[in-house]
Amino acid sequence: MKQLFTRFLFLFGLVVYIALLGNRSGAPAGRTGAPGETTCGSSNCHNTTPNTSSATINLMVNEDQAAYQLGETHKITIAIDSAQTIERNGFEIVALDAQDNTIGEWILAGEDKRERSGSGRNYVTQTTDGSAQTIWEVDWKAPEIDAGAITFYLAVLDANNNGGRTGDDLYTTSLSLEAEIASAVNNINSLEGFTIYPNPVAQHLNLRLELATLTHLTGTIRNEVGQAIIQLFQANIPAGTTVQSLSLPQNLTKGYYFLELRNPAGGIKSIPFVKK
Repeated sequence: MKQLFTRFLFLFGLVVYIALLGNRSGAPAGRTGAPGETTCGSSNCHNTTPNTSSATINLMVNEDQAAYQLGETHKITIAIDSAQTIERNGFEIVALDAQDNTIGEWILAGEDKRERSGSGRNYVTQTTDGSAQTIWEVDWKAPEIDAGAITFYLAVLDANNNGGRTGDDLYTTSLSLEAEIASAVNNINSLEGFTIYPNPVAQHLNLRLELATLTHLTGTIRNEVGQAIIQLFQANIPAGTTVQSLSLPQNLTKGYYFLELRNPAGGIKSIPFVKK
């Protein structure tokens, strides 16, 4: 009986050690506090309520950049100020679009970070080597096309390194960026010109494009005061002269509208039409 009890204690200690080691080498996927996610503050993990202590965390893109550049790599800096101890800290971050889908590409360097995936989302978290830090840097490559607002969700653990589930602090934050508009209005790269017909139009609108190179275009209908009504298409259009046949929404009322074309560089062109 004594041998069984001793074996039980050994196995129990081994399980606890493995669990603690696993946490030290990074958070499980889905612990950033993003929509549909929890955090590591649950009672069976670090047993703490997020954002109830006095440390501050910082999340910056390219040293406080306010927009993302299409197709470019951005440096994400994560930091915690006034950590309890430098020996035991951690983080997890995810980038989501407006539909809460993972977006962009994580590019990792060094031994202090690792990538994890879960529920269709891609995360970056610290490794064992990175748990004794208060600052982490990770590269993120933006999508090639304008994806609208992109939000980084971040959770940072400030542990006290006592080997238990008490006394740890957890912080969450988020940062939203829009795509940087790099080109002026009426200046779409490689677009020589476009026309639409018939105009006025009843239901089917033809879009004639003259492109110098393969170009990704988004076509949006806007009303006379510039409000977006519907996105008609988003596609790679080949070089040369092409005609795209577009069906207008059944519920589009009679009136004056604009068909706006936008390319990944942020260039915009628009042309008016009348729905009869």
